[in-house]
Amino acid sequence: MNTLSRSELYAALGELDAAVEADPQVDPFCTRSDWQLSFHEAFHPERELAAARAGGAFALLTAADGVLQPLEAMWGFAAALVGADSPALLLELCEARARERARELLYLSGLPPRSARTRELIVRLESRYALGVGSVTERFLARLDQRDGYLSRRSAKFRTGLRAAERRVRAAGVTFEMIAPRSTEAALAAYARVLAVERRSWKAATDNGVDRGPMCAFYGRMFPRLAERGALRVLFALRDGADVGYLSGGLAGSGFRGLQFSFDDRLRALGLGNVLQLEAITRLCDAGIASYDLGSGSAYKARWAEERVLTLALVARPRG
Repeated sequence: MNTLSRSELYAALGELDAAVEADPQVDPFCTRSDWQLSFHEAFHPERELAAARAGGAFALLTAADGVLQPLEAMWGFAAALVGADSPALLLELCEARARERARELLYLSGLPPRSARTRELIVRLESRYALGVGSVTERFLARLDQRDGYLSRRSAKFRTGLRAAERRVRAAGVTFEMIAPRSTEAALAAYARVLAVERRSWKAATDNGVDRGPMCAFYGRMFPRLAERGALRVLFALRDGADVGYLSGGLAGSGFRGLQFSFDDRLRALGLGNVLQLEAITRLCDAGIASYDLGSGSAYKARWAEERVLTLALVARPRG
């Protein structure tokens, strides 16, 4: 086992992301450094990093107040363990830390409930820790092929509502532009456009927008990282040359992970939010993207998706 300092972890991000790509048992987007490091830097930069690697396995945690947890544990998408040998690596890391301090509580999110790795992790931990489920995270995935194929799997009522919204949006003179920034400068310019729309949305009006605080910093750090690897996509809705809506996301392999979308609240009656989603799906289908991860569960996302994916967070309390 090699423990990783902050500088050593940042130097190994390419190898970490390659390990994520090769690991089918972790969220392929949110376990990447784009998501995890951006969250850590925006929300908890003061926390101690507790990271280690052994070959192609990584353990990525932060330590605070006697708790070890993933760099992103707020939504529970990110996995702290990457690679087949990561459960053994975690135990080795915990034992090494226990020689210098009291044994820490573990909070490990992003675990598929029935995976071989989760079973192995439980077996390895149960002699030293009392185990329980801390939370369950739900997210929705849409299968993409062609626009018509996708729409054929929606209800007749859903399709009728979408067609009506499309007509209203087109009649209002709204057009769409999908961009794929490839540099930090281009990503930050796109993010400035996103924030300008966000400030005119219902989210900002109710203090739920991403235009302030750590959430603003989180996406402000993630956009450039995604752009540098050619993975950032932002769809803008425009009327009379001005941005009135956006939908942002990133690529990981053949999948697209939605991040945020919003629109000028003055256009709420048009149904612009639904049309943004459909326009994004149409363009993703045309680009050969196989799936669209809409993120954490909500009623409207269930109507857009075919697959419901659950992961859990395991809480491990030291015995004795």
